[in-house]
Order: sequence, then C-alpha cells, then structure tokens
Amino acid sequence: MSDTSKYDFFMDEIVSLEKMIQNFVAENQEIEFEKIALAEKAKTLEKENEILILKIKELEKKLNKAEEVSTSSAKTQLNFSERENLKDQIDDLIARIDYHIRS
Repeated sequence: MSDTSKYDFFMDEIVSLEKMIQNFVAENQEIEFEKIALAEKAKTLEKENEILILKIKELEKKLNKAEEVSTSSAKTQLNFSERENLKDQIDDLIARIDYHIRS
C-alpha cells in the first residue's frame, strides 16, 4: 500500500505543478500583451510628440519673424493681441509635449 500512496502523492504533485505552470504561462501571456500595447502607445506618443515639436518650431519661427518685422518697420508691427495669441499657442503646445512626456 505504501507504493500506491507514494504513487498517488507524486501524481498529485505533478498535477499541482502542471496547474502552476499553466497559471504562469497565462500570466506571462497577459504581461506580453500589455507590453506590446504599451510599446504601441509609446510609439504613437513619440510620433505625436514629434508633430507637436514641429508645430512649436513653426510658431517660434513665426514669432521670430514677427519680432524681426516689428523691429525693422514700425508700420508693420504685430499688435499686442496677435503677439499674445502666438505666445498662448506656444504655451499650449509646450504643455501638450510635457503631458505626453510624463505619460
């Protein structure tokens, strides 16, 4: 009888190990899917970040041109509201970039 009880004990242990391995594999697959999803999200955010950086550079160029024009010619100065509008747009884009970098 001790042989059958040892056999039963080992079979129970094997079944328990199989369940543990199945759980481990399932958890590993879930983590892999999450990893893939996060990598895709990171790529998307990097692309969006590049677009926002380009927009900021474009707005800075416009602002620099406006400042150059305003210093070179008193007649073609940007009025205060246009200058504030450009500053607000740049601040908004910087805030978006900061948000995406911190995400």
